[in-house]
Amino acid sequence: MLDLNETEILRVALAHEERARSFYDRLADRHGDSTAGDLFAFLSREEEGHIRRLTSRYGIQEFEKTWEEKSLPYLIDLDRLAWEEGVGTQYMTGPEAVRRGLGIARKAESHAIAFYAEAGKTVEDKKTNALLAELEEEERNHLAKIEGYLADLPPAPR
Repeated sequence: MLDLNETEILRVALAHEERARSFYDRLADRHGDSTAGDLFAFLSREEEGHIRRLTSRYGIQEFEKTWEEKSLPYLIDLDRLAWEEGVGTQYMTGPEAVRRGLGIARKAESHAIAFYAEAGKTVEDKKTNALLAELEEEERNHLAKIEGYLADLPPAPR
C-alpha cells in the first residue's frame, strides 16, 4: 500500500505525467516526421491531457520541484534510463535508437499502470478513484501501442 494521502498521490501522478511528457517530447523532436516521431508526439499529447485533467479537475498545482523529494520513491527516472541506454546521445539514430526509446517508454507506461492500480486501492474518494482508473486504462492503451510498434520493428542486430 502507498504511504501517501490523496493529494500526494495526485501530485506523484502529476510528476510522473510531466516527466513522461518531457521525455516523449524530446524523442518526438529527435525522430521528427517519422512514424516513431509521430508515436512519441502522440504519447506526449496524451500525457499533456493527463496533466490538464489532474490540474484542472482536482486543483492540483502544476508540477513543483519541491514535490520530488517525497515523490522520488514512487517515480521512475526516465532521464537516468535514457542515459543508461544511450538514448540521450544525439549520435544514436535509426531503428536501434527507436527500439531503446520505446523500451524506456514501455517501462514508463508499465510503471504508471502499477502506480495507478496501487493508488486506486488507497484513495477513498469515488471521483478520484474513477480518474485513477481512467488514467490506468489509458496507460494500458499507450503500452499496447508501444508493444505493437516494437513488434513491427526489424530485428535487433546481434
